[in-house]
Amino acid sequence: RNDRELVINGHFVKVPLFSEEVVDAIKSSKKIEELELHSIINFLYTVGQRWKSEEYSRRRSYIRDLVKFMGYSKQMAKLEANWISMILCSKSALYDIVSSDLGSRHIIDEWIPQGECYVKAFPKGKSVHLLAGNVPLSGITSIVRAIITKNQCIVKVSSSDPFTPTALAMSFIDVDPDHTVTRSLSVVHWSHAHSGDLSLAVQILGEADVVIAWGGEDAIEWAVKHTPPHIDLIKFGPKQSLSIIDDPRDLEAAASGVAHDVCFYDQQACFSTQNVYFVGVNFCEFKKKLQSKLSLYANILPKAEQNFDSKVAFSLMEKECLFAGYVVDVGENQSWMMVESPAGLLKNQPLGRCIYVHHVSDVRDAYSYVRKYMTQTVSIYPWESSFKYRDELASCGAERIVESGMNNIFRVGGAHDTMRPLQRLVRFVSQERPFNFTTKDVAVEIEQTRFLEEDKFLVFVP
Repeated sequence: RNDRELVINGHFVKVPLFSEEVVDAIKSSKKIEELELHSIINFLYTVGQRWKSEEYSRRRSYIRDLVKFMGYSKQMAKLEANWISMILCSKSALYDIVSSDLGSRHIIDEWIPQGECYVKAFPKGKSVHLLAGNVPLSGITSIVRAIITKNQCIVKVSSSDPFTPTALAMSFIDVDPDHTVTRSLSVVHWSHAHSGDLSLAVQILGEADVVIAWGGEDAIEWAVKHTPPHIDLIKFGPKQSLSIIDDPRDLEAAASGVAHDVCFYDQQACFSTQNVYFVGVNFCEFKKKLQSKLSLYANILPKAEQNFDSKVAFSLMEKECLFAGYVVDVGENQSWMMVESPAGLLKNQPLGRCIYVHHVSDVRDAYSYVRKYMTQTVSIYPWESSFKYRDELASCGAERIVESGMNNIFRVGGAHDTMRPLQRLVRFVSQERPFNFTTKDVAVEIEQTRFLEEDKFLVFVP
């Protein structure tokens, strides 16, 4: 047999076996270093145009897979495909990401004068992507970042979502199976439960020049354990996010933003709001508006199908909160749950659009729940309030501050988990000017032997 069966959402999915032949093929996969950035981005754009067409067979089968195997609603699956097309077709954004992260979009193709040097950004080489299955677009983002920095990609798919990276790779083949970008991308699956797979996975990690790990604590710990110590490991581990609503005039807009930040990915993403801290006298009215917006999202972006364990966890949390005397409202068919409680008392989160709302007297009451290395996104409404509190929130540990309703859109120029990821995917190499190049502070040739002979070093100290 050349494949293995995975069970996803009660259905069997066949994935190719991980073998020595696969590892050998990956080791000899094509480099894309010789391509110029515009050629890479034009290729991604061409692929994106395929995804933009609702008649594209690869897109249609991808949507069906998300619905059947991952339990996505049709609307959620379609939105995922739409975002793939948006990411790939946004040529200007891809150029700007390179510029903002690396300082110049030209530095990836040529030597750029900087200070007293020429500098060029070279790809690390082989990038290994250990993907999570909770947020499909994170895998697309990871792969695209590596491609636009001219790295080869070895993508290990999650057992819960082998579909997204595979669909992307197959769409590359649809456009041009012999294109350098296509030939530089490998998509594999291995199981931690199979010792044979594990030994091959360690071989792959041993070949890596950079490893990008996404997921929960167990996934990150596995990556740390098996990545060679001399290899750069970029970790996108588990984070939580929250919303702050600061005495809004427009309760409708405030509630709409929070509902979006709760419902996108059903709180499975690091940027998903789990707690809302509301300041102001219109708390009860805000809650009513939020209930209405959550019900709206239940129609326009229905949440994914919940398995038995998820439904039990949802019901158990409802009963625990009612027993504790909290005010609990639940949408039809458990489409959402809203719990009003004092801040900091509820630790468990069943996710699946369960939101804890807290009425606080001051925005600063939320600061103790913003934790360094644990809190990713703070969504704020109204936007003007973000300028008042951004320094304090950042000092507390917030990594990203956005307007409420915008948590899933990572703006060009922004940081991701406190870093500029593209900088971690390249090697900056400098060619430094010779001795006869005079500097701003030392207007003579740097004749170090002569300086030592004549003991004149201090003469040139500014």
